[in-house]
Amino acid sequence: MVKDKCECGDGCCGKPVIAIGVILAAILLAVAFSAGMMLSKDSKIIVSNDGTNPDLKTLNVSGSVTKNVSPDKVDIVLSVETLDKSAQKSQSDNAVIADKVRAALSAAGVASTDIKTVSYSENEDFEYNDVTKKSDSIGFRTINSIQVTLKDVTKAGFVVDAAVGAGANRVSSIAFGLTDAKELEVRKAALQQASNVAKVKADSIAAGLGVAVGKVHSISESSFYYAPNYANYDTSLAGNAVAKTVTPITSGDIAVDASVSVEFEIN
Repeated sequence: MVKDKCECGDGCCGKPVIAIGVILAAILLAVAFSAGMMLSKDSKIIVSNDGTNPDLKTLNVSGSVTKNVSPDKVDIVLSVETLDKSAQKSQSDNAVIADKVRAALSAAGVASTDIKTVSYSENEDFEYNDVTKKSDSIGFRTINSIQVTLKDVTKAGFVVDAAVGAGANRVSSIAFGLTDAKELEVRKAALQQASNVAKVKADSIAAGLGVAVGKVHSISESSFYYAPNYANYDTSLAGNAVAKTVTPITSGDIAVDASVSVEFEIN
C-alpha cells in the first residue's frame, strides 16, 4: 500500500503546522494589545504642560494693570508753508521764515539740540477751475516741518505761540509722552504690580480648587504699552507775534498698560 504524502514530500503538512501558526499569531496580538493598553494608561496619568516631568502640575495665570502717569516731555511739530508762482521764490521765502521761527524758539529757551527738521518738500499745487473745467497751477508750495522737544511740558503753549508769531503757519501735532528714563521707571513699577495681580489671582484659583500654589515655574512679559497724549492747537489763537496771554495747552495723564503671564507649580 502506498502511503499519502504531502506536497512537500516529507509529511510536514497538516493541522499541527496550522495550529502553531495560530498560536504564534495569538501571542503577537496579545503582546501588541497589552502594549497599547499600557501606553493608553500612561498617557492619562501624565499631568504636565511640557511633558518633561510627569509629576509636575502647573497653573497658568495672567496679570494686567493700567497706570495713569503725568508726561515729562512733549514733542511739537511745526510747519512753515509758502506758496508762490515761482518755485525759487517759494523756497527763499520759506527759508527766511523758517530761520525766524528757529530764532524765536531759541529765544523761548529751546536748546538747538531739541530742534530738528523732520520733513521738507516742494510741490506744484493745482486747483480745479469751474470755468475752464480743468486744473490750473496755483504755484509752488514749500513745506518745512520742524520738531521741537520740550522736557518742561508747561512751556508748550508759550513755545508754540512764539513759533506761530514768528511765521509758523501750521502746528501738525503736539504729543505728550515719556522720556526714556521715565518710561523705564514706570515700566518697572507697572510690571511689578502686574506680577502681584497674577499671584493674587493664582492664590484665589488654587484656594477654590483645594490646592496650594508653589514656586514660579516660568514667567514672561505679555505686553507693555502707552500711547502719547495728543493735544490740539488752533493757530488763530496765537494772534500777532507772542500773544499777551499764553495759549493754554494741557496734557492730562497718560495711560500705561502692562501685562505678564505666570506659570506656577501647584502642590
